[in-house]
Amino acid sequence: MDNKKTVCSIHGEQEVGLLCTHLAHSLLNQSQVGFHEYNDGDLGRPDAWCNECEGKLARVTNDTEQEQWFLACDYKILCAGCWDEAKEIARRSDIA
Repeated sequence: MDNKKTVCSIHGEQEVGLLCTHLAHSLLNQSQVGFHEYNDGDLGRPDAWCNECEGKLARVTNDTEQEQWFLACDYKILCAGCWDEAKEIARRSDIA
């Protein structure tokens, strides 16, 4: 399988991953918003979302709501290095 790549100004050429908008923005201010992931194997990193999006996902009951939830997450494409940093920020909150 040919993995998709992006060029990051920080990490250079990397495989990509999707982060909900809250996780993507957590990289800017190092905020700890939780971290949940689902690996469907189509990208360099699994799709990931925050606690707020997880709470909304828990209320999904059908495919239409699932699609609406995905769109509401407002996923951002980031490089694998940035994805890893977002996960590390979340781990620090788990340790603290």
